[in-house]
Amino acid sequence: MLRLKMLDHVGIRVTDLDRSLRFYVEGLGLELLRRREGAAVVRVGDQEINMFCVPELATAASAEPHRIDHFCLTVDYADASDLIAALGDSGIEIARGPIERRDGVAVFVSDPDGVRVELQIKNDG
Repeated sequence: MLRLKMLDHVGIRVTDLDRSLRFYVEGLGLELLRRREGAAVVRVGDQEINMFCVPELATAASAEPHRIDHFCLTVDYADASDLIAALGDSGIEIARGPIERRDGVAVFVSDPDGVRVELQIKNDG
């Protein structure tokens, strides 16, 4: 069996790189590491999200469905109400939640291209 250590990065396709960077960097507060024509890399903790701009997906008659259901980011908030307030301040709408989990609480948002992003507050201990 392979001895996997951790998730290093996730790659997503976006239709408008500037709009997606506003969501992830300005809205969610991820750090922009680098950007080049048609691509960007943002960081959360030790992991990265690689974005590849494919504008034609927005206008395709039968756009290929997302190949990712969602990804989860652990957030540093005391409770869901603090997270919800911060999302509101950033202008980000909640798609689902808060949802109680055995190890915390989760709130789902959607990025500008419809990729679901789970924001999870882990219980201490």
